[in-house]
Parts: sequence; C-alpha cells; structure tokens
Amino acid sequence: MKSVPTERRQRRSQESAIALRYQLEHSREKGRLKALVVTDESGLLVASVGAEKVCEELGAMAPVFGRTFTAPSDLPTLEGGEIAIRTLRACGESFYLAALGGGVARDAILESTRAGVSRILSAN
Repeated sequence: MKSVPTERRQRRSQESAIALRYQLEHSREKGRLKALVVTDESGLLVASVGAEKVCEELGAMAPVFGRTFTAPSDLPTLEGGEIAIRTLRACGESFYLAALGGGVARDAILESTRAGVSRILSAN
C-alpha cells in the first residue's frame, strides 16, 4: 500500500513577495525571533517580519556586517537582543538574512531559512 505524500507547508504562494513573507513568518515563530529580514546589497528590505522600525534598522546593519566576517561577539545589539547575519546568493546577486533575538536553535533555523529564501528568490 502506497502512502500519499503530505504537503509540509501550510501556506504557499506563487508570488515571491508573499512566499518570502510566509517563509520569514514561519521561521520567526519557530525560532522565537523578534525580527527577521532579507535585504539586498544596499540594505533595502526585500522582505521582513517584526516591528517596522526594528526591521529597518536590522536591514541597514545586515550588509555592513555581512560583507566581512564579524565574530558574533563583535556584532552590535539591537533592542537589547543579539543579531545574527547570513549571506546568500540568488540570481547572481548577494542578499542578507538577518535575525534579532532567538534561542539556542537560531543557527539551525537561519540555515533552513536561508535555503528557503534562496529557493524562492531563484525561482523568480
């Protein structure tokens, strides 16, 4: 008897902006993050979840600290929380995934999120 594969995603969209938001919302909730953003090289927000002002600040910081290796202990804090930044490439361009807050699983969640964001950006 064959089992029918189940869809693990509860929400899906063909529109990249909506798909990115769904991805970030899921990751933010799962990782208990205060904010999560994707920015381009100039710090322009591509997608974000969290308080608007915090997301704008986090987005502006992402390319500055994401372009070079910065030890996690040397990254500034924002709103009293630690930030984490990951780089990714899609369609020949660099993007930055930045998170504020989170628990011990933050690194694993960011790696999973980076893969999802990369897939979404590359599909369009």
